[in-house]
Amino acid sequence: MNGTPLIRLADVSKVYHLESGDFTALRHISLEISEGEFVALMGPSGSGKSTMMNQLGILDVPTTGIIHIAGKNVASMTNLERTHMRRDVIGYVFQKFYLIPLLSAYENVEYPLILKYKKRDTSGRAASVLKSVGFDEEMSTHRPNQLSGGQQQRVAIARALVNDPKIILCDEPTGNLDRKTGFQIMDILADLHKKGKTVILVTHDPKIAEYAHRTIQLEDGRVVES
Repeated sequence: MNGTPLIRLADVSKVYHLESGDFTALRHISLEISEGEFVALMGPSGSGKSTMMNQLGILDVPTTGIIHIAGKNVASMTNLERTHMRRDVIGYVFQKFYLIPLLSAYENVEYPLILKYKKRDTSGRAASVLKSVGFDEEMSTHRPNQLSGGQQQRVAIARALVNDPKIILCDEPTGNLDRKTGFQIMDILADLHKKGKTVILVTHDPKIAEYAHRTIQLEDGRVVES
């Protein structure tokens, strides 16, 4: 870790303007996450966890306040610059996997490389990352509907890793899995952290949160414990 935080939020608020009135999802949040940390975000439903993940993943920008990710002010970037940062700096792992149904496991993992380099992968990177999560060549030919939930999540993790991001954002990654499979997925994420990745995890499960080295508790859009 170096002295400059990988992620810094300074007095960040997010207000949604709805027909029924304004709704404040995040309220004056200031926090820092250093490179190489493993952080869990916890809190009851409606506490602001999803909104926080959208901010950290550059899927949205704050109404007020400043977010710096990898030394860049997110709000001052162009839409294209934010798109490239999402592609190159952040890997996403979701509860519902979001694999492309018509593509094989290999093709799902290869897809971010095609988006980045505008050509099929000839480096062996996609196959190598799939192998790192326990997929052999035969399994890599299977489509998502031919895979178990745990296998699909392994593919989703490989897809998140294929562009070698600094940050892995995980939104309830074990939420659709049985207990044993969920812990297997967490072991993969813990190993990625040991290899230097910054892992940020949203979970409702205290046992899953124990994998993290630091827990940030949210309540009514505020950080109540960090």
